[in-house]
Amino acid sequence: MKNLIKNFLKSNKTFYKCYHVVFSLILKIFGLFIKVRPKQILFVVYGGKRYDDSPRFVYEYMKKSGNYDDYKYVWAFDNVEENLENVSEDEIVKIDTISYFIKALQSGYWITNSSCARGLKFKQKKTKNIFFSHGTAGIKKIGFDLSPENTSFGGFDEKFEKIFIQGTDKEISILKHAWNVDESVLHNLGLPRNDELFEDRDSEKIERLKMKLNVPLDKKVILYAPTFREYKKDSKYANYLSIPFDFALWEKELSEDYVLLVTAHYEVSELLNIPKESNFVFNAFKYPYINDLILISDILVSDYSSIILDYLITGNPYFSYAYDFKEYSENRGLYDGYEEIFLDGPFFEEKELINIIKNMDEKKYNVYAKKQKKIFLASDSSVVASVVKNIFEEE
Repeated sequence: MKNLIKNFLKSNKTFYKCYHVVFSLILKIFGLFIKVRPKQILFVVYGGKRYDDSPRFVYEYMKKSGNYDDYKYVWAFDNVEENLENVSEDEIVKIDTISYFIKALQSGYWITNSSCARGLKFKQKKTKNIFFSHGTAGIKKIGFDLSPENTSFGGFDEKFEKIFIQGTDKEISILKHAWNVDESVLHNLGLPRNDELFEDRDSEKIERLKMKLNVPLDKKVILYAPTFREYKKDSKYANYLSIPFDFALWEKELSEDYVLLVTAHYEVSELLNIPKESNFVFNAFKYPYINDLILISDILVSDYSSIILDYLITGNPYFSYAYDFKEYSENRGLYDGYEEIFLDGPFFEEKELINIIKNMDEKKYNVYAKKQKKIFLASDSSVVASVVKNIFEEE
């Protein structure tokens, strides 16, 4: 029921505005009686869906460093039980409860990759709202660059004191108008979530991850990681995605050397058309750590997702399967230069993509990935220490 209501609000501008005005006012009144705790930090990742991304690595660094022991940490999750192995129970609050909003009003810092405000405006003046981009800008249109009917309600209406990104002058230019923020708010230091991708590939770690995911150790891995289509919704207003593959053809042509690992964007509620039992196709849709999937993969197939720009770090071949290019361009929109990110441009036909993978010159793709990496990435090493210092010591 909660997800149905949330998806309905996100889909209906009139009801969203009513929700926004009424509950923002209620929480602002609550805030008059709640004192901000300067050293309490609230973490929210993907709206409470996961323990991952850059906020996770900031939290783990702070906990281990010994320099921030006087801080109180609070993680908000939709499913508390699933995350007890990641965060101690006394550091967890269930999101969208009264307790959550009290913690949010109390906290001196909000650290998120989506939003702690839950589509509302109630942040206390003394609270610092710290945002980590969960995707590098430059492929699909975002924020206020979207057409009015596709622009997410809320979004960058809220004020962020610092926004951490990993990009180029092009990304900064996009974000200034797409998010309607001043350049001084943008900190192009890199993203802590990618630190582990810069490390040398550890064969033992990769073997452990493959075993954890039940992926054969003797096969290379093709990771298929598409973005979501916000205009594809079911009767409950939830996003769905149907995998556009002839899996029998993929298996016939590639199974001698490869397996196919499938995941999707966190906004996707249901992933359709995946074989339930297969020695070739492995469903990693609910697996919480995207970096693990990147680390064990040898090839990425995506579409318009910014995972492509993170994947450049690996130096491995990557492709865009843009089977719905015209529809996506009309409904969402793409920035100029999308085609140039790929050595062969986007593929529109499944058989052509399979043939390229089957017969490709890997070294040629490795060289091209390194070239694109210099264009799109702000850093080529660990950044979490400098990011934490920037947040807490460079006020």
